Amino acid sequence: MDKKEFIINDYLSLKLEDGKTVIYVSGKQFRQCKFLLLDIPITDDGVKEFSLDDIDSIDEAAEKLNKSLEPRKNKAYTYTIPPEVEFWGHSSNLQVWYENGYNTRLLHYNLAFSLLQKLALAGDSQAKKVFKEEVIDRYNSGINSVREYLRSHEYLRNLTVEEFLSLIEDKNEIAIIEQLRASYPRIERRKTGGTVAIILRENLEIKKGRVVKLNLRGLELKQIPEYVRGLHHLEHLDASHNLLEELPEWINGFQSLKKLEIGNNHLKTLPEEIGALQSLEWMQAHDNELITLPESIGEIKSLKTLELYQNKLEVLPDSICNLFNLEKLDLRENNLKNLPKSIGELKNLKSLILEENQIKTLPETIIELKDLETLILANNKLFSLPILIGRLTVLKLVAISFNPLWKLPDSFYRLPILRKLFIEGTNLREDQLYIENFSSKVIDIYPYYSSKKEKEF
Repeated sequence: MDKKEFIINDYLSLKLEDGKTVIYVSGKQFRQCKFLLLDIPITDDGVKEFSLDDIDSIDEAAEKLNKSLEPRKNKAYTYTIPPEVEFWGHSSNLQVWYENGYNTRLLHYNLAFSLLQKLALAGDSQAKKVFKEEVIDRYNSGINSVREYLRSHEYLRNLTVEEFLSLIEDKNEIAIIEQLRASYPRIERRKTGGTVAIILRENLEIKKGRVVKLNLRGLELKQIPEYVRGLHHLEHLDASHNLLEELPEWINGFQSLKKLEIGNNHLKTLPEEIGALQSLEWMQAHDNELITLPESIGEIKSLKTLELYQNKLEVLPDSICNLFNLEKLDLRENNLKNLPKSIGELKNLKSLILEENQIKTLPETIIELKDLETLILANNKLFSLPILIGRLTVLKLVAISFNPLWKLPDSFYRLPILRKLFIEGTNLREDQLYIENFSSKVIDIYPYYSSKKEKEF
């Protein structure tokens, strides 16, 4: 096929080569174009599933729509566009992008920013002018996938400390961050090196002019500074690896908080006020000295992950069974002797980790955890398992190592998709563990289970 070329400006052009559209920057091949269009799903009555009127960028549209011209899921057909038509479509898109001042909202982010940066490095004055502006604007106001892309691909490295902090629009929040920088210089420095700008950007996230993430990890804090409570829009607070003995009662003011990391401290209890964190989805409080949990923990209905391992918990409040959206509960290395009888109320639980406790029996209601995929019971004092445990039909991993078990319930052998079974240190006979005894066709039986080594399997 003859080569066709479309020249947009002195730095940017496209060529049709062997049926593929290729982008060139300053005469050097940059990358091949992929998909051209977005497929807008239409309902059976001919109505579009959603309006494009409120779409802010191509990226937002791509998240709501099917991925361009890729075959639709469960559809037998594929889309075909003649190479020349696709070439002129790509050319037209990039021409419009250029004519609109390289507005990154007009292209998918993984092309827009890499191409804009390449053009800036090649000497394109317009690209040089708008590159930082686009990074700042899209990081501050873009959807989460764009923000994560800019962070993970280190585009924020191009910003100075002043430019990065200028994203904060609220004067009170600016004052709080400046006070933190003055009081705790380590928030922007490391023994291993790294520029102030880079480290500070790792410890702060800003969205729509507000501070949404604050990392106070490893600052040797004995308490969280009270002025931090003024960051009303925090979504992620990391205060792990400090010397905290308690959390402040005013933590209930973080109504937007989704992720709370307070592991590796000296916490003996959590305040009742923690139950007011109605947006919290992920809480990590491992490696503390927690003996009890507040009843209010059951009020955090949005919680999906709760990590409480390596504490001193002896009993769980019944209210913990009100966490209906909980998917992971990690309680390993505590002093638990039993579980609440209503544990079966955690209908969305997928992973229950109870390794290294003092549990002698499991409540029969555990068989109501229909979504449970991982059940870790290693290093307890279990003599038996619930008779109807076979009703947990989506179980894939079970660890019963180092329990005085001498028999498995008949229903256990009927678990249909069990993949991994850990059995060392039990009283089970060899003939009870023959592979052919199990209904699952994908099961493997291992000896010793350790949560620290599980990633190896």
